[in-house]
Amino acid sequence: MSPGSRSWWWFWSCLLSLSVPSRTLELQELFKFGEEAGDQQLQPGSDSTAELPLNGSVFFFSQTFDKVYINTNGFVAFADPPAEDEYLGKMPSSFNMIAALLGDLDSSDGKGRVYFREDSSPDVLSRSAEHIKRAFPRDDGVEPTSALVVTWENMVAQGTLGRGDELDAKRNTFQLVVASMESSSCAILLYPIGGLQFLYTSVGGEAKLLEAGFNEGLVKSWWSWSASQGTYFRTTTDEETSIRDLTEKTTSGQAGVWVYEIGSSPFFASITPGMASSLRDEENTTEPPVTLLPRQPDEQTTMDFSTHEPQAGPEEEEEFPTPAPAENQPSYPDAVTATPGEAKPGVEEPYYEEEYPESEIVTPTYTNPERAQPRYPDPSEPRYPVSEPLQPRYTIPETPEPRYPPVQPRYPDPNPVEPRYANPEPVQPVPPYSRPHQPQIVVVDEDENLDVNVFRYNLETCAHNSHKCSAFADCRDYSDGYCCHCRPGFYGNGKDCVADGKPQRMSGEVNGRVFVGNSTFPVELGNNDLHSYVVANDGRAYVAISNIPKSLGPSLQPLSSLGGVIGWAFALEQPGYQNGFSVTGGVFSRQAEVIFQPGNERLSIKQRFEGIDEHDHLVVRTDLEGRLPAILQGSSVQINPYKEIYQYDRNFITSSSNRDYTVTSPDGAVQTRSYQWRQTVTFQSCPHDEATRPAPSTQQLSVDQIFVMFDADNNLVRYAMSNRIGSVHSSVPEQNPCFTGRHGCDINAACRPGEGLQFTCECTNGFTGDGRYCHDIDECRETPQVCGSNAVCSNQPGTFRCECARGFVFASDGKTCIEEDRPVDHCQRGTHDCDGPERALCSYTGGSAYACSCLPGFVGNGRGCRDVDECQQERCHRDAVCSNTQGSYTCQCQPGFHGDGFRCSPTSSEREKTQCERHRESAQTATATSGSGFFSFLRPRPAVGQYVPQCNEHGAYEPTQCHTSIGQCWCVDANGQEIPNTRTGPGSTPLCIDQAVTPPPVGPTPRPDVHPVAPGTHLLFAQSGKIEHVPLDGYNMKMEEAKPLLHIPDRVVIAVAYDCVEKMVYWTDITGPAISRAGISGGDISPVITTDLQSPEGIAIDHVARLLFWTDSMRDTVEVSKLDGSQRRVLFDTDLINPRPIVTNPAYGRLYWADWNRDGPKIEMSNMDGTDRIVLVKDDLGLPNGLTFDLDNQQLCWADAGTRKVECMDPHRRLRRKIVEGIQYPFSLVSFGRNLYYTDWRREAVVAVDRQSEKETEEFLPQKRSRLYGITTTPTQCPQAYNYCANNGGCSHLCLPRLGGFTCRCPDTASAGAPCEERNL
Repeated sequence: MSPGSRSWWWFWSCLLSLSVPSRTLELQELFKFGEEAGDQQLQPGSDSTAELPLNGSVFFFSQTFDKVYINTNGFVAFADPPAEDEYLGKMPSSFNMIAALLGDLDSSDGKGRVYFREDSSPDVLSRSAEHIKRAFPRDDGVEPTSALVVTWENMVAQGTLGRGDELDAKRNTFQLVVASMESSSCAILLYPIGGLQFLYTSVGGEAKLLEAGFNEGLVKSWWSWSASQGTYFRTTTDEETSIRDLTEKTTSGQAGVWVYEIGSSPFFASITPGMASSLRDEENTTEPPVTLLPRQPDEQTTMDFSTHEPQAGPEEEEEFPTPAPAENQPSYPDAVTATPGEAKPGVEEPYYEEEYPESEIVTPTYTNPERAQPRYPDPSEPRYPVSEPLQPRYTIPETPEPRYPPVQPRYPDPNPVEPRYANPEPVQPVPPYSRPHQPQIVVVDEDENLDVNVFRYNLETCAHNSHKCSAFADCRDYSDGYCCHCRPGFYGNGKDCVADGKPQRMSGEVNGRVFVGNSTFPVELGNNDLHSYVVANDGRAYVAISNIPKSLGPSLQPLSSLGGVIGWAFALEQPGYQNGFSVTGGVFSRQAEVIFQPGNERLSIKQRFEGIDEHDHLVVRTDLEGRLPAILQGSSVQINPYKEIYQYDRNFITSSSNRDYTVTSPDGAVQTRSYQWRQTVTFQSCPHDEATRPAPSTQQLSVDQIFVMFDADNNLVRYAMSNRIGSVHSSVPEQNPCFTGRHGCDINAACRPGEGLQFTCECTNGFTGDGRYCHDIDECRETPQVCGSNAVCSNQPGTFRCECARGFVFASDGKTCIEEDRPVDHCQRGTHDCDGPERALCSYTGGSAYACSCLPGFVGNGRGCRDVDECQQERCHRDAVCSNTQGSYTCQCQPGFHGDGFRCSPTSSEREKTQCERHRESAQTATATSGSGFFSFLRPRPAVGQYVPQCNEHGAYEPTQCHTSIGQCWCVDANGQEIPNTRTGPGSTPLCIDQAVTPPPVGPTPRPDVHPVAPGTHLLFAQSGKIEHVPLDGYNMKMEEAKPLLHIPDRVVIAVAYDCVEKMVYWTDITGPAISRAGISGGDISPVITTDLQSPEGIAIDHVARLLFWTDSMRDTVEVSKLDGSQRRVLFDTDLINPRPIVTNPAYGRLYWADWNRDGPKIEMSNMDGTDRIVLVKDDLGLPNGLTFDLDNQQLCWADAGTRKVECMDPHRRLRRKIVEGIQYPFSLVSFGRNLYYTDWRREAVVAVDRQSEKETEEFLPQKRSRLYGITTTPTQCPQAYNYCANNGGCSHLCLPRLGGFTCRCPDTASAGAPCEERNL
């Protein structure tokens, strides 16, 4: 069985569940689409294309793309597609595409539509992650960062419109979602039940079946400059049933949903289908076939070993003897339609080797007695002389830190599997094979200055040093010291032990200075990431070095030996021979010198292998110094198989060889070059165990299937090679599959050789299974106390990791967690002994020290503070009464005096009447002459029909004035003037804001600045001349800790909003009128807008685009500006009567506001640039006062004082639902998590509502009872959102987001400076 067969075995095993019945996909279960979802629409037609630039990248096969092309004909391309007659009916095409359902489709009748968008909203990303997790159930930490959503709705077959034969009624609807992670992309294809009504379209006068798949297009072969047809991974076949099956079968557990990994970086081998994880009945099901087309249809897809024999010379015959008889050989067609359900057990899988086949093809016997595994044809063949492996869905990251700390990424297999090739490539003819160079053995003197970072044994015993051994090793005492020995099932030097057969990862950095060609300036390498992955049970190694400059990358290609030492360390061992890790463990140093011919350029390589870290990665540091021969950009390099002889001493290894390589230039010129290579490896073995079997003094490393390339698009150098370590002497090569690598064992299994060709597969330590398939053991779950007390266990593939809990560190034994001895900020932690925060202040002074001090108004030592009785200090006026309070006091003039308590003056018997009182008296006395009867002179009464103003207890106009004779009410300002458009008819009362300033309390006037709030989320709400805050504990209000945030005693604050970026609160007041702001951490008030305002009653912030929006109910406008008030612009000034609440949706560039016009209340929506204004809600509304937008759940909610309801709506799909009803008089509303909080005028309270239970949960009544106005929250982190104006979008002035783009706009008032340019993007 071939090296690729282990992964193919997994691949076919996954496919066995694809057709199992499951719940079908309904049309309404598609991802949201249409205008309200933020989609753009493709131009109607039969062959329309639209380019969509992407904010993120899509990985497709081994490339990355930052833009896509959406086409009518059911596909998304990564290059501008040609006319449809160049690819319809002629697949595979020359360009790369995802064919969701390819055919000659038409949308020109107005019913068919193609929608598309890039979406990074939490809802879309979380739903994409759910599909991927169902398809790949062993993945952990699936975190898409962006998604491309394309929907073909009601598409018809071209030429069927208006034919009158009912074909025009047949329409197809389907959807493609491409979810991209940090280093890979997945395609989610959705085919709803009933969504595929036709199966054929007419192409060239013939009926052609629709098809789906992934096409790589033309690919430049690395051994020549010419391009050849790449992989076409078809998900349908030429049978009608395969199209019908799209709605009935699955790769993800729900019929109609198909998930595939379509690309990854830095390594990629093939398209990988998902694996259904929760299907029901597995009986009587058939497999949807996967058709794998060859790269070049005119060439043989696979190598038939029964007919192909290498032209070997006498020396080559040792390595490539005559193949086995034909009866032992499988044969393979040009294109393979692989249908697992029809595969027959016992069919041997071929082994593909690009340049030279192995000695013979054998049929090993698998001796597991429990069950016989079926064999399936392996339709794979590497794209290049050596292909890259199928990396995990989250591939080796470019940085040494794990992407999902502390848990390592999970994969469809617990670790990345060997390459799977969905599409074979024809084997190239074997070139003339010259006699290999016999390696010249050169003894290199050890460099005394070489920094060998190795461990050293001493004369101590295991009793004090066993913790220095690997967790998988035993410590043994000897007469003069101790040694560590790996246990059975592991290999290494005892300090580092690795489970037999376990794949190994490496990470590190590359530094140095390298000159290229004749350049006099070196290319500097600084901490460039090196990542490697080794399939230990077949000796295959992959290496990638990132961030390589283009001036250096092509010239690094011949230097495969950079990764060759990794191949030697984990080479497949032949009987009686040991690879580098078995001899040295993970700690050794290597120094190599390379001399290139014919230019005599020299390069020095120093590498330090520092052992296996806590992430189970082998750490390596590499330094390069010297010169490389120049290789042109775009050139490819081919390195022929070679052999290398290693000579061993106890702590010293040397090797050398001469190597040839071929450079093919972009113009097709071919040049053969060579270099001489010699190296030394130094390490420290245990000197005390003389019985330890030393490695043979001479061993030969055989390296073939060598692949090198420079990926200019991603600035990556990649190396891959297969490695075996064995004898230098002529002998018959071992034929047991364990020694050839041609076994069917899982990638996490060790191959155990038996007699002859027999073998067994045994899951490596930390995994369980039958050896053909192994899955990870979760040690943390199965043995909860494995890490001991005060420690946290983190499961990892094949192992686990113990981490000390917070406040604890590892003791000297490296295992026990002890309490951490480090400075502690007791003030922040709350472990100080200062008096309560309402009386004392804790100040951190460094180390673990702190100081306590009493707050103003209190005295004491800070640990105990008592109130100061300021009344004893005679601070009030002699004609005033002093009242002591905790930390303060108040002064109030005695009866018969007036003043602020600090100054009191005698008062007259009657105070001066206010304007309202004089107005009221005038209206009442106007009837004195018209009154009649005996009692008419006792008190004035208004005439019938006479309006008499209503005044409050302070003599100010009541904000709502009514004329009972005519049954009308209206709102007035502080001067009693009627506010336009507020008059209502009989039976209804307008919602009026009190425009009069509430008289301040008698006593000291508080300073108008901010009292800092504690960390955490708070509710902020406005109450006349102040803004208060209530801390939240989860969703519960900590009512006892409510305090004023800001005193503005001469203002009426209406709306409040919070900027989570700069942590500032913004508010409107209608007495200024003005819009102002202040930081919640303390400080003074800053004015933002102070002119051209009348009654600003609503305010909203886009924290991403840094924009401020507000409504003015007197000016009847919706306006926008920068957060500092600059660049002001009116968005709307028509069709507005009483606009009040306003909110933003930064992720979609949307703006929502409500107008409580009693004759036609409504909630409207537009883009932030003022385009696409529509009425979102107009039915069943009364007085929509409060409005809030839940960015996480994309829900718009409002509180209505007319209908007395709180309701929510999905503005994209217009799905509306009632949350609570029967409330009293809500004014403002805000959402936080699952809760809604609103202020109520009648209850004079803040009320919490649980949206899930649809019930009120608690009520907060401020100490001072009066009307409450605006409310908002202060989240600790900003909601995740992005729009095109995050960095002002390159606009000269205002950048205003809109759905799918942004608009550059000029302010209404031009200012001196740079000229303003308006444009739409």
